[in-house]
Amino acid sequence: MTASDRADAHVVSKDMGVTHAECRRTLAAVVPDVELNWRGDTATATWPDRRLEIRLGPEQTRRIASLSLPRTEVSLVFTGFTADQRQALLRNFDLRFQRGGG
Repeated sequence: MTASDRADAHVVSKDMGVTHAECRRTLAAVVPDVELNWRGDTATATWPDRRLEIRLGPEQTRRIASLSLPRTEVSLVFTGFTADQRQALLRNFDLRFQRGGG
C-alpha cells in the first residue's frame, strides 16, 4: 500500500518551473528536521506520527515564444498531518521555491 492509498492521505499537486536537480537541492530546506530518503524520483520524509511523500513527475519544457523554461509536476502526499501541519509545510515549501522577480 502506498501513502496515497491510505484514507487519511491528502495529495497536493504543483506545476513547477524547476528541474529535478533544483527540486532535490531545495527540498532539503523544506523539511530540515528530518532526512529525505530518495528512491528514484520519490522522496519520503517520516516522523513518528506522520509521513510526507514527494513525487517528481517527468522533466518537461514549457515554451513561451522563444523562451524555454523547465517544468516539473510535483505531488506531495501528506499522511497523518493535521490541517495546520500541512498548511505550515506548504507555506515553507512555497517560500523555499519562491523566485525573485521585478
